[in-house]
Amino acid sequence: MAKDKAFGPGLSLDAENVAIGIDQSYSGFGITILNADNPDEYTALVFKAEQMHIDRLVWVREKLKKMFILLGGFESVTVAMEGYAFGTTMAHMLGELGAIVKLTCYEELDKFEGKYPYIIPPTTLKKYITGKGTGVQKNQILLSVYKKWGVEFNDDNAADSYALAMLAAGKGDLAYELEILEKIKGPNFREKP
Repeated sequence: MAKDKAFGPGLSLDAENVAIGIDQSYSGFGITILNADNPDEYTALVFKAEQMHIDRLVWVREKLKKMFILLGGFESVTVAMEGYAFGTTMAHMLGELGAIVKLTCYEELDKFEGKYPYIIPPTTLKKYITGKGTGVQKNQILLSVYKKWGVEFNDDNAADSYALAMLAAGKGDLAYELEILEKIKGPNFREKP
């Protein structure tokens, strides 16, 4: 089995508010858990499930559940996950994986706002990171994350999950960032009753 890739200095257990970014993918599932009040404290993990079909979905769910158990002592947990790229040939498989993420958040983060994750379209995420939503290459994402937040990754899944966590934490100063932060408050970005 492939070894997980870990990034970051870690998360202090005395953090009160946690933001989670999830870039779900079969080729590299990225998740970042960061201190929403001090984003320099974070842990990012990228893993790949070796199993196939439903066994892979069960494995991902169990991996997330183990990670979420550690969050019980925090004051608040907010989650943002990447939305679906509908033009891909694996759209149905990615939909299943997204549903596993949503259901696990719903079940395991019941007492938190993160029970209902923000669903961030890929173009919105790219715009939040780089200032433009289309025509952005993976190496531009890595460079923009470094320039914007001073965090260096060698894996685009980790970089995307970190940016999603920053979105969940409500971080932004530039006009386009503030516009996105306001926009995602709308009902189209969250499946919340």
